[in-house]
Amino acid sequence: MILDSTNIYNSRKNQAGFTLLEIIVALLIFAVIVSVIYPAYTGTYRNIDVAETQAEIYEMARITLIRIIEDIESTYIPRESDISGDSENTETFTGQSDYLGGRRADRIRFFSKSHIDITDSLVEGGDAKIAYYPLQKEDESISLYRSDTPGNLEWPEENTKGWIICEGLYSISFTYTDKNGNTYDDWDTSVGNSRNKLPSIIHITLEFIDKDDPETPLIFSTAVAVPLAD
Repeated sequence: MILDSTNIYNSRKNQAGFTLLEIIVALLIFAVIVSVIYPAYTGTYRNIDVAETQAEIYEMARITLIRIIEDIESTYIPRESDISGDSENTETFTGQSDYLGGRRADRIRFFSKSHIDITDSLVEGGDAKIAYYPLQKEDESISLYRSDTPGNLEWPEENTKGWIICEGLYSISFTYTDKNGNTYDDWDTSVGNSRNKLPSIIHITLEFIDKDDPETPLIFSTAVAVPLAD
């Protein structure tokens, strides 16, 4: 059998691989495609991450405000016979403006009929002494705590016996409006013109730290009418 060398050469020529120039052009095209797709991919991923983070903040703010609103709507001034301790010096509703790290970090405590038992004890729901107070964390963010003490017991020591209900705050503020429309940063039912009087409206503002835009906190605000206000 005689092989045709011409046919063998042509067959090998037809089966030859890419030339160096073709490989370089293909790599350049691939690099251009990647450079276009990668920023779009990372941008989409970042947008999803930001959206999820903000959704978590919105949900935390919603739950926190609902809890505070329900507590405040049930606030009242108890009879002296229901107050443990020295009734002449017992605060039944106190709102105090304060600052942590130069940022507003108010606290409030009051009697309420919305006691929540989150322990395994047999204490039934009913009257309670409720306090909301802020504490600053190592990362300089503020966490909001809620303490709930049965109404027949003494107030716990300040900044104790509480559970975190909100964290990652930049600031928290409470302001109080009386029946005449005057607004105050503080309220104390044991002294002055507000003695034995509840505010008519309580304004609540929560500012959350936005890690993607630290200079612009996410702000949530509401106002609560106090049913038993004078």
